Amino acid sequence: MSSEDEDIDLNDDTTSQIETITDDGGETMDIEDPLPSTRNSPASPPRQLSDTDTRQVDLNIHPQRLTCSSYDCVPYVAAIHPYPVFSVATTRCYRWVLTGCEDGYIRKWDFFTSMNGKTSLAQALRHQHVDSVIYSGVLSSWWENEEQSEDVPGEHKLSAIYSLALHSEALWALQGCENGSINLVTVRHDEGRCHHVLRKQTGPISVLKITPDEKGALSGSWDRSVLEWDLQTGSVVRSYESHNSQLSSAEYQPLDGWDTKDPNSLLTTSVDGQCLLWDKREREPRKLPLSAHSPPWCLSACWSADGKKIYVGRRNGIVDEYDQASQKWIRGFRMPSNSGPVSCVTSMPNGKQIVCASNDNIRLWDTSVDSAFTIGFDEGLKKSNTTIPFSILPGHHGGVISQISIDPTCQYMITSSGNRGWEGASTNVCLFYDISVVV
Repeated sequence: MSSEDEDIDLNDDTTSQIETITDDGGETMDIEDPLPSTRNSPASPPRQLSDTDTRQVDLNIHPQRLTCSSYDCVPYVAAIHPYPVFSVATTRCYRWVLTGCEDGYIRKWDFFTSMNGKTSLAQALRHQHVDSVIYSGVLSSWWENEEQSEDVPGEHKLSAIYSLALHSEALWALQGCENGSINLVTVRHDEGRCHHVLRKQTGPISVLKITPDEKGALSGSWDRSVLEWDLQTGSVVRSYESHNSQLSSAEYQPLDGWDTKDPNSLLTTSVDGQCLLWDKREREPRKLPLSAHSPPWCLSACWSADGKKIYVGRRNGIVDEYDQASQKWIRGFRMPSNSGPVSCVTSMPNGKQIVCASNDNIRLWDTSVDSAFTIGFDEGLKKSNTTIPFSILPGHHGGVISQISIDPTCQYMITSSGNRGWEGASTNVCLFYDISVVV
């Protein structure tokens, strides 16, 4: 793999994956339809499709998915890895899925071919998963993530991938390395070739986010730094300096829609529990206070669908809810005892449910329900409400969840298991889910 600097247009509209060019040279991209979830029964896999049964990619979310009372998430595909999965990145249409592992390899999966059941899961592996998981992930290709030595030209070393970011149409990808460098590689053409290395940080890159306009990127490292890069020039345009520990997550604030991001407003978190709100037009961040019920620890945080609330996962099995405008703690959602730390949290587009991942299970939590699991200002008053505010999503059990990804239409979800270089066990698997609405 070469690290030669080359002039490449990172946002070349003439190579649009969805609208102009396909892998076979056609003018539009038709993909096999794994079927909208509303056509599927939770107990049965998607129906088989003929080779001519295709549809145009539609990335608009159905209004029913914004107003439904809940969701039903069923896993059908297991993408099994030989090592823990630290990171996941997808194209906007979910055609391609990249996974980064502890072994230093990037694996590229064909999502729709996998969901259509082109490859059945081996019988010996089925007993390790719930009954609905009957398909195996279809691996399209793979390549190495190599640390390019600056001092010794030609010297390469495989690096675990703690973070990944993929262009919306798979033109290029960013791969974080353990030595603090970031490889920019092409994906659809000359696959996996490193064209440039971004060098500034000195610790493993644990966070990578592409800016909403896809001309820049945000990187967070174990060296406590957060940098914003200009991908056209390869230079740092801003440094966000306030964290005192390893960076664990970063998210841009939603705007009009749950999948539309504000490029000027973002949330960053570090392992020591710091949660900072940044406005790029201001120099200093606003800090979310630590609840008296929560220890200083955080691996994941997310915005609500409307961007007005923030959810932070804690070590003691609590998800803290904050008000974005006032930066005040509102309440906490306590997982059942012995659930373990909350390693990953993300929100659903209806503004009610959040997905919380603990060591024992993944839960779909209804934040509109006040129950005995809710911690509020009246903590001294014992709640008599016996309603269970969550449902357990089938699939993962007994491993740290490294990432949860939901597509823009809220029809599919991907979860991966890996400790991201920190602590905890792994099940070494990615699960592909189908999401249906509960009216």
